[in-house]
Amino acid sequence: MTSNTDAQEATPSSPGSKNKARPVLIGVSLVAVAALVAAVWFGIGWGRALFVDKPIADTRDSALTGAQQVAINLNTVDAANIDQSFEDMKSSITGDSMLNDLTSTQSTISDEVRNSGAKGSAELLHGTLTELSADEGTATALVVIATTTTWPDRPAVKSKLTLRLFMEDIDGTWKASKVDPVGTGIALDNGAVDPNAIPADPNAVPVDPGTAPSTVEGPAPVPDATGGP
Repeated sequence: MTSNTDAQEATPSSPGSKNKARPVLIGVSLVAVAALVAAVWFGIGWGRALFVDKPIADTRDSALTGAQQVAINLNTVDAANIDQSFEDMKSSITGDSMLNDLTSTQSTISDEVRNSGAKGSAELLHGTLTELSADEGTATALVVIATTTTWPDRPAVKSKLTLRLFMEDIDGTWKASKVDPVGTGIALDNGAVDPNAIPADPNAVPVDPGTAPSTVEGPAPVPDATGGP
């Protein structure tokens, strides 16, 4: 004899129950597919950020930091430590033209700076990269600095300079292969632009680097690949 309980368990599910279960299963499947697509999409984005975008961003930051430091080094000179000043300049540049320009003027400028007791310093105001090739290890930067030149026996001269620096990655260190002034220096104190801080005309005929200036009116001139100050 079959009990009522066994009869109820043996009763098959009604068609309506199957129809209700199917939409639930379909809904679960769609959610799973959507989750998979999202995981793949964000995984690709995360991978790009980690392996592509971040290295480029790091290179950009490194190139800009290097250009800013070069601009400061090339406009910093101290009569009390002139040899170190030129070592810092030399460590900031690359290429025969730049190195030869610095070497050819070093002796004359060193004597003039020592005799005058001049001290030139530079402060970063702004900097940006205008070009970057991470594959080739090259970049171009615009850097704005404020220079201050002091002497024991005369008022200080303060100027704002804008420089275009052509940078190269040399064994992990960004150095300048060429430096061009942009426009003219702008006085920051007494309204008089320091004439030796930056050429009035970037296209002017280069000054003979062997000619010794009568007085030192500014920091050591930025070496230029063309041979100018």
